[in-house]
Amino acid sequence: MNQEIIPGADDIYPQLGQLIFDAIPNEFSIAWVRVEMIDDVSSCGMFYKKPNGRFQYLNVGLDGVEEKFAELRNLFKKSGREPWTGATFILAEDGEFSIELTYDDISDFGRATERREIWIAKYLGEGPAIDWR
Repeated sequence: MNQEIIPGADDIYPQLGQLIFDAIPNEFSIAWVRVEMIDDVSSCGMFYKKPNGRFQYLNVGLDGVEEKFAELRNLFKKSGREPWTGATFILAEDGEFSIELTYDDISDFGRATERREIWIAKYLGEGPAIDWR
């Protein structure tokens, strides 16, 4: 997690964690939320690891999560920091979490699928068993 203090960010992180817990309909060991945001355009998706070792993908019912990420991004702007364009929130079943921010150019929306595949390889591994529905 970024060590610089962003006023108000420490209040948002546990709220994000709770929203993520609430969005997962089953048992899980770890969850990853991936967000891309620029200006007023954003995307949000979540993967979580099920007890059977497979990953489940969710991209519906995450409006509250996406709104909290937008709130967090706005805090960065208000504090004079460069607004991030990507975030990965990692949440363990015991409530431990971390967040990783990126500042990549994501303006080429045609490369969104490629960026997601790179992200999947980084966080879930090569060729993970994903249930997309």
